[in-house]
Amino acid sequence: MSTALLNTSGPLMLGGEPASTAVRDFVPLAAELVKNFSRANATFKTLNLESVQEDLVAVTAQGLQLAIQLMDHRKLPTDRDLDSIHTLTVRQARQGVPLSAILAVTDEAISVIRNLILSRAGVEDSANLKELNHLLFTVAQRLHSFISVSYLSAIPAGAQLEGSSGGALVKAMLDGDDPTDLALQLGIELAPRYLVLRLLVNLPKPRPGARDGAHQRLQAYRDLAAAQAKVAAHFGAKLLEAPAPQRGLVLIEGTPHWGLVCQVVRQATAKIGVQITAVGENAALEDLPAAQATTRELVHLVRRLGLPAQSYRMEDLALEFQLTRSGPARDSLIGLLRPLDSNPELLQTLSVHLSNDQHRQRTASALGLHTNTVDNRIKRIAHLTGLDPTLPSELLKLRAAMIALTFVSTDVDIRPVKL
Repeated sequence: MSTALLNTSGPLMLGGEPASTAVRDFVPLAAELVKNFSRANATFKTLNLESVQEDLVAVTAQGLQLAIQLMDHRKLPTDRDLDSIHTLTVRQARQGVPLSAILAVTDEAISVIRNLILSRAGVEDSANLKELNHLLFTVAQRLHSFISVSYLSAIPAGAQLEGSSGGALVKAMLDGDDPTDLALQLGIELAPRYLVLRLLVNLPKPRPGARDGAHQRLQAYRDLAAAQAKVAAHFGAKLLEAPAPQRGLVLIEGTPHWGLVCQVVRQATAKIGVQITAVGENAALEDLPAAQATTRELVHLVRRLGLPAQSYRMEDLALEFQLTRSGPARDSLIGLLRPLDSNPELLQTLSVHLSNDQHRQRTASALGLHTNTVDNRIKRIAHLTGLDPTLPSELLKLRAAMIALTFVSTDVDIRPVKL
């Protein structure tokens, strides 16, 4: 990250004095931030170790100090400036503090800085307020990136994060063990029902010349942590996070309205700028192991069928789920397309045509063909399979067969069907 000047030298001024004046006393401010956040967030309540709380205050204070430096000198922090944050973040990772919790308190600190500074601004400061927002957004991006990379670098050495108290509770709930005693020890009241919500992001495209996907995986983990932090920030004390290696799995107390959950995921998508898929399943406390297994199956289904990145429940995927269950019914469906095995271009044409709702011009455009060629291929498909895509009853069979085939296929280049 470049440390070049973001603007002219000298501090950003608001109300006739440096904007950073409002947050100069950053150490007690950091302590107050962590204290308030600990009261409101269920994950923080489980972090009852004094050393963890001290580290959180220290990393928050360091972040506040860097924000002040940015406003006063217009320079982004270097990696050397962030050494202490790296050390503290690694320590917190090994003590079981969730990454989303660290990022959430970082966002809270940036928000508090902005509000304190805005309280001193006057009408004559409108031009500088735009620059203030830019500066704070810049430092927030820098801290998010650096903290995420530092945290993930500690995962191999501290992978047994389920040993932390909060992680142990969620693990017990998901494994089907009785979590009552542990919850009492932690002072957490268990709810009779939870929403099991599993989040995933698409891996970014490999960089040109990249030798492996390590960078892309790291980026995906960082995006996933940011998405989880956004969801955690919204549901607060009602949310518990699963420990590694179950990245992206959270439990939300009660039965939150699904429309609200979808809205929060869409907001996280817009804020972070990545495509997020969410899969949810409501369950009683004793049924959480089965619910989390179901969400894992549905995620696998979404990935294999290449479905759009959005929020899903079983009722949204019931048809695809049933059609992809192994057994004679699925084998029979796949058998309907066996006559096309030696004609991969017909199989691809059928898949694209179905995904385009049988719109011949869109299909022709997607495949780079003339519409007459599409018509001829559809006729050949009908002749070979005995199923005419232009007839509703036979179209339904072809859709079902294509879903089943797409799920089990590993060597056929076809595009997923959209129902």
